Amino acid sequence: MRSLGNHSRQRTPGLPLAALIALALAASTAGCREEPQVVIEAARDALKQKDNDTFLALLTPRSADFLRNAEQVGKKSGRAFKVLRSGRPTKSLLPKGALEEPVIDGQLCTVMAKKGSARQPVIMRLVRGKWRIDLLEMSELQSEMAPMEP
Repeated sequence: MRSLGNHSRQRTPGLPLAALIALALAASTAGCREEPQVVIEAARDALKQKDNDTFLALLTPRSADFLRNAEQVGKKSGRAFKVLRSGRPTKSLLPKGALEEPVIDGQLCTVMAKKGSARQPVIMRLVRGKWRIDLLEMSELQSEMAPMEP
């Protein structure tokens, strides 16, 4: 008579195979993500062409919501109160200069824009698998909101 403990257990190939497929899919989709510098250049181009919809799509959702609300405040106040100096997004929201290699730390990315000896960061976050610019973390937005000097 056989003992129940001597039965050899067969491994089901389903679990390891599923893990392998999931790993392969994750690796293949990560390779398709646009580089942070490409996103920044696209945002610069959108600002240059005054294409607000494209520009807003390249921002984190909270940054895009802030700019949409800022524009509404200006419209509803008859342009008497502007959150942004210009009332709308302009090229001054992003630093000028050559873009250096990104420094990625999980879902946060910093790309330095270098013009002459000045270096300014562009802060980005991973949103639904895509790099998006986080204007609310950048000094350019703060200076664009400051009152103009007489």
